Amino acid sequence: MNLLFYIPDSRELFYIIFGAMALIGVLMHLQSKNFYTLYVFVRKFSILDLEFPASALELSMYIKGIYLLPTELSSKSLRALKGRLYLHFLFIPLLYGAIFLLCIEIGNKMNHWGNYIFTTLAVIQMIPLICDVAENFYLLQKIHPNVSPSKLSVHKAYQLLGKIKWVIASVAVVFAISTLFYFWLSGNFSFRSIQF
Repeated sequence: MNLLFYIPDSRELFYIIFGAMALIGVLMHLQSKNFYTLYVFVRKFSILDLEFPASALELSMYIKGIYLLPTELSSKSLRALKGRLYLHFLFIPLLYGAIFLLCIEIGNKMNHWGNYIFTTLAVIQMIPLICDVAENFYLLQKIHPNVSPSKLSVHKAYQLLGKIKWVIASVAVVFAISTLFYFWLSGNFSFRSIQF
């Protein structure tokens, strides 16, 4: 057992965090339906278009395009984008907290090396959390009508934040889900954990 990160009732805490994360995720998805920009023509865009733009110019064109829309559509799109980014500040600790708890719970069930691996995966969730917060602040400060493309070094750093965030979180989730499937298929689980 990992005494450093023993959390009593971690399953119940995971349920609460995951439920809150899912609720906020649904609200953010509903807001994303109102993302429009004038980029050659009026079209929808996603948050991933802003997180992974091909260039700094493309990011600024997406944002400028929002301000070039007709007033009603422009204000609706801006409200949705800013609202989604502010909601994302609530979503971020819930997402990485859920991954943290999942890794700790699995690590507590494993031998020394498995415990070490999952404890490490849990602890390093601080890195994508910080990267995600930095990405959000960067996007929020870019949202204004006279946005200009960032320097190449700043844009590369922004892209690096996104890659680091996605790689670390994805590796932890893939390891956790694979291990849960292994436990399930090998019959190495308690009946209490079926709900989990």
